[in-house]
Amino acid sequence: MSLDGIWLASASKRRSVLLKDFLSKKNSGIKLVCEPLIEDEISPKKSSLKETVYSITKMKMQNAILEISLGRLNELNFGSNIPNFSKIITIVSDTIVEDPDSFEQMFGKASDILEATRMLKTLSGRKHKVWSSTGLIIHKTLDINNAPDFEFEDWLGYIWTDYSTVEIDELSDENLFELLNSNSWEEKAGAYDLDGKMSEYARVKDGEKITVLGLSSSAIKHLENLF
Repeated sequence: MSLDGIWLASASKRRSVLLKDFLSKKNSGIKLVCEPLIEDEISPKKSSLKETVYSITKMKMQNAILEISLGRLNELNFGSNIPNFSKIITIVSDTIVEDPDSFEQMFGKASDILEATRMLKTLSGRKHKVWSSTGLIIHKTLDINNAPDFEFEDWLGYIWTDYSTVEIDELSDENLFELLNSNSWEEKAGAYDLDGKMSEYARVKDGEKITVLGLSSSAIKHLENLF
């Protein structure tokens, strides 16, 4: 089974780097296009964190399939050497960080440096879970023999959700200033990037690092099986 391209329907630079590294290791020659959905930010409506991150990802998937049906793949920079779009996979994803003060509350992206400070102080010296839910949208001719979570016309959507546990050291005022001044908190759930400055103070205690960085490890394994 061969693929021609992948559309990462996300503005996340970290997810883009993860997928570029993944494809580079595979020497696949597959074209990766990273462009966010037109409607990318979705408000959670579910109670548990697993339900929340799954629900957000499914809504992103529905938006992506709608955009695909309206010709969005034609507008992306895949190049003229791809004859059709049946061998292009679209990826959507969402990541949330558990608030250790209330296990059913979450930290999304900090809206400003004050909110980032509050999040980092709450996470300081503690363990917490990070949930990532990732959806693969594939053409029905690439069916992976699983029951899809969503189906529309010729497109099938599959979602996988995983969590990892992260432990963060006790952060001094100097550490906090360093993290905030690096701007690594921007556009990151929980106001930190485990592959950024926070890597000096945090580690994965259980689960996969890629889940913390923004992609479900189970989804990536299924993506690998499509090569």
